[in-house]
Amino acid sequence: MLRRLALAMAAVATVAAGVALAVILTSPDDLRDPTDGEIRAGILATVRPLAPADELERRISESLKADDPEEAGDLFDLADLLGITVDPSLRRQYEEKLEWLPTLKRSAGAGARGFVTGEGEGTAGTVGAVISDLTVIGDLRDATAQTGHYLNGEPVDEVVLALSAAGIGLTGAVLATGGVAAPVKVGVSVAKFAHRTGRMTKGFSRSVIELARLKDTAKLQDAMRSLGTIGKAASPRGALTVMRSLEHVDDLPCAEKVAVMMGKPTAGLFKVAGRRVFDGFAKIAVRSAAAVWALGALIVSAVVGLLGLILSAATVLGTVMATLHLLRKAVRGQSAA
Repeated sequence: MLRRLALAMAAVATVAAGVALAVILTSPDDLRDPTDGEIRAGILATVRPLAPADELERRISESLKADDPEEAGDLFDLADLLGITVDPSLRRQYEEKLEWLPTLKRSAGAGARGFVTGEGEGTAGTVGAVISDLTVIGDLRDATAQTGHYLNGEPVDEVVLALSAAGIGLTGAVLATGGVAAPVKVGVSVAKFAHRTGRMTKGFSRSVIELARLKDTAKLQDAMRSLGTIGKAASPRGALTVMRSLEHVDDLPCAEKVAVMMGKPTAGLFKVAGRRVFDGFAKIAVRSAAAVWALGALIVSAVVGLLGLILSAATVLGTVMATLHLLRKAVRGQSAA
């Protein structure tokens, strides 16, 4: 009786296990978006191996020697985010560079050049260019220059023309909304500055031109709003660093989320990891409901199979013990005879 029961249990367990395994293998995983906490953890896990203390110190030292304390500051922000202790002597050099007189000498000319030409270096040059665009002077200057090129039969920079036209149109919106539309204007200015200084990728340039040709003003403004938000969270100069890693305007929502989540260290993150920062946004595979049920069935069938095996072993053991008992009796009988 026990042997039959054991065989029946083993057969049921085998069939159930086969069906469950088939369901698990054929059911595709469901995908879900990672939470903000998972994105942050994923970004840090990606960047940490790329930014050991000695590498950060090397890059900070090079930035200070090149009289670029802003870049050194980006790397210090990243070190603080990762909890990495940097050589105190480097931090002292950095603080000396930020004293008011050296800063004033670096900033005065760069700021004026940025305001007048829309070009320049460092934070001051970027801020000067942004201010000129916020006062519509920069957009009018650039749109007029590109119109002159067109009338003279000279090559027209479609990126600058598209962004300047958008900036001019937004000036009224900024005034009408009491500054609500200002992030879009800042984004336009940062994008123009990035284009002029070689920080805008060819792919991003093509996507801007494509939106302008399609007259998709809404999407272009949304893209520039995201870029303006990045500039607000990480600084306009930080947004320029981010721009080096963007291949399309569609990259901006993810970059904006990183900037809002990480703040000032955003520039350092992109400086070290580039587009690998976006690895944290990868969808997470989750077993489908069918596969979860199948996995449960597989576990149950394994338990049933194990019980069947134990019963079968007990039956065999009982048969062996009974046989041995009979043999002993037979041996005793022969000895008695």
